Amino acid sequence: MKARHITALASAALAVLAVGCGSSPASSSSSAATATPASTAQVAQSYLSATAAVDSAYTTWHADLVAAHGDVLDLASQAASYSGVLTAFDSKIQGIGASGKAATDIATLISDDTTVIADLNSLSSQSTSTEAAWDTKALSDGLAAVAQGDVVRSDLGLPAS
Repeated sequence: MKARHITALASAALAVLAVGCGSSPASSSSSAATATPASTAQVAQSYLSATAAVDSAYTTWHADLVAAHGDVLDLASQAASYSGVLTAFDSKIQGIGASGKAATDIATLISDDTTVIADLNSLSSQSTSTEAAWDTKALSDGLAAVAQGDVVRSDLGLPAS
């Protein structure tokens, strides 16, 4: 029962992770990265554009977690799929033309996401005896990434998650 409660918390953390990276007001255009530093508005738009796929992948991941009723051990393939989309998101935001503090904070977000990705990818090697520890670590790592996502959003003049 405790593992299921922790799993629910991990699910919430991963939900917040997607919100920290994306889930923001839609806009009508997108801007490609350029060789010269982009304006904050251009970087913000590129960031928002990059969030669409990760937000959708999170929605699927969350639905799978809910359907599993706390038994995350059966969701390794879904975790791997979400991990792949999160990896693609990080690749996109790395090249959006940010400079200064925003660039530094994006690099930190990518590092934090890398830890979350490792957590997701390690799900397939977990057992019932290690699930609670995995859940706790995934929750902690997810919350760190969410907090960093909010730092990036602030840098770009976007609302917090």
